[in-house]
Amino acid sequence: MKGFEKFLLILFSIIVIIVSVSLVLIATEMMDGSFVTTKILEFAKQYKTYTLIIGSIFALLGLIGLFSSSDSSDSISGGLAIKSDTGTVYINRDTFENIILGVARNFPELKNVKADIQITEQGVIVNVNTMILPDTIVPELTEKLQESIKSSILKQTTVEIKEANIKIKGVYLDTQKK
Repeated sequence: MKGFEKFLLILFSIIVIIVSVSLVLIATEMMDGSFVTTKILEFAKQYKTYTLIIGSIFALLGLIGLFSSSDSSDSISGGLAIKSDTGTVYINRDTFENIILGVARNFPELKNVKADIQITEQGVIVNVNTMILPDTIVPELTEKLQESIKSSILKQTTVEIKEANIKIKGVYLDTQKK
């Protein structure tokens, strides 16, 4: 239904622009309003069947556009809405971040972990920025971390993560130990 609603919005936007431009041209006397009105009325009288069909289609599309509900409520600004037969569950970004930080606590090689969640129409994308301890094997760590993040979020929220991106910001050197 999203594509149809977008089509309706574009169609009515074009109609409003045409009517607005016409009104401005008539008001500034750059266009003869009686000429336009006469031509529209002549068309309506001459082609009554077409006029009836076009009018009915526009009325029907207007009613559909007016009373249809948008599916874009599936994503809310601060998180994600999951609809089911029993209702809707809203999961905000903080929930996703807390799950990710909980997973990261199980990896002692990680320090200064920060998570960023992007909720798009294509899915949920997780970006984790972290530092690692010296002598950490990065490919093994990041693969385990990505798998753990995806499985934990899926288990706790039933949301599949499209991407789990890990950005290693550097090597964490504890300057207090000397």
